[in-house]
Amino acid sequence: MRPRHWMAIALLLCSFKALGDGLKRVKEAGKLLIGTTPGFLPFEMKTSKGEFIGFDVDMMRAFCGELGIKAEFVPTKWEGIIPGLMAKKFDVIVSGMTITKERARVVAFSDPYYEAGLKVLIQGKHRDQWTSWSDIDQKGHTIVVKLGTTADFYTGKHLQHARLRKLDNEADAAQAVMLGKATAFVFDKPYLEIYAELKGDRAALLPPQLTAEDFGLAARQKDQTLIEAFNKFLKKWQKDPKGYQAAYKRAFVDMTWKKKFPDLF
Repeated sequence: MRPRHWMAIALLLCSFKALGDGLKRVKEAGKLLIGTTPGFLPFEMKTSKGEFIGFDVDMMRAFCGELGIKAEFVPTKWEGIIPGLMAKKFDVIVSGMTITKERARVVAFSDPYYEAGLKVLIQGKHRDQWTSWSDIDQKGHTIVVKLGTTADFYTGKHLQHARLRKLDNEADAAQAVMLGKATAFVFDKPYLEIYAELKGDRAALLPPQLTAEDFGLAARQKDQTLIEAFNKFLKKWQKDPKGYQAAYKRAFVDMTWKKKFPDLF
């Protein structure tokens, strides 16, 4: 066999080794470092005592329990979360991240674990006045989004007349609407539905859902074994009444996390 053939085989074997490093690495470390942006209720939140809670948190603790390792959450600003993954500051991203073609060019995504989409938050007093996108996309109106989100991308493409304002976090964006400093806030459906419910008559959502989206776990592209392990776990967890269903009930139905954030709403 010619030397270059041996070299090609060696490179191929090295690539297979690299692909297998992710799962082996975290098992040897005894922990999985999870990049997340706290504040996206009810998926990932951090209490004043530093405790991480939420649907994504429950899911990842269950996944790590399956692997026999510890789940360690690394709070990271949203705009730096993919760069942080690439810089190996953590092993995976689990932060209500929408699976998109653009992001998939940089990271590897798991199977979807939650079906979401974009909706629009407005003040409750405008619920009969504004009922469509064209009602809010008017001169003199200000639409807020969270920087770097799919809502940011969507609004940038579809907004024609209103002013677009980008903020660093969802809490400030929602508050801007409630204080009358913005006309509407475009963001993920789960967050806005819960926010509007907790605000009662003071908040409302426009009837149409703007997009349909799926959340997924993201890892570096070479760490396919981590993705495969998570997908295997996810299928099992979704069928377990004490798994997905119980976590969903805690986060979205009982909302047991509310008592830990008395000043949030």
